[in-house]
Amino acid sequence: MNDSTLTPELVIFDCDGTLVDSEVVAARAWSEYVANYGVSLSAEEALARFRGVSMKWCISHIEQLHGQALPAHFEEELRALMGSLLEQHLQPISGAVEMLEKLHLPFALASNAPHHKIELCLRVTGLLPHFAGRIFSAYDVQRWKPDPALFLFAAERLGVPPQRCAVVEDSLPGVQAGLAAGMKVIALQEHAPHPELPAGVAIITHLGQLHAQLA
Repeated sequence: MNDSTLTPELVIFDCDGTLVDSEVVAARAWSEYVANYGVSLSAEEALARFRGVSMKWCISHIEQLHGQALPAHFEEELRALMGSLLEQHLQPISGAVEMLEKLHLPFALASNAPHHKIELCLRVTGLLPHFAGRIFSAYDVQRWKPDPALFLFAAERLGVPPQRCAVVEDSLPGVQAGLAAGMKVIALQEHAPHPELPAGVAIITHLGQLHAQLA
């Protein structure tokens, strides 16, 4: 069990939707690209369905809507479109830069996304120097949130016990992964909290509120 009264020794951030506003851009890419396969999916629907889950799950969902298997090049072309849109439109989450500059605790990043996408998002938003050498991808462990393996892997690599880690997440799968890892979880919910958010999870509506939760 995690003890929320302990002062964290390590803060582990999610990336998409927590530090960078990439989920909105990615949802637009999904909506535009799947239309080529006769699938009608609005950006709003893509954002609601795909937030915090693995690419494999997302593709499986589109295959169900499409009624047949998608071609092998589907993911490659989709990621290329996402990359182009991210390069053009990606912005950091409000308050992210200022929060990281003031954060005195050690911190790392653990995301479901592959390394190249994480690094693209951090580079475009100017956040990459903050995380040099402390970026972890679910592709490193081949297990995706809500599985806790990624968070446990990051904590182990950085030599911090799980109960002395704090996780900052925006998605329900990420929150579930942090809790399953035995870590303190802080949920960034800029709008209405997710209706299935577990009781007892600390909620912030802006990254500027994070320092008070970590104190």
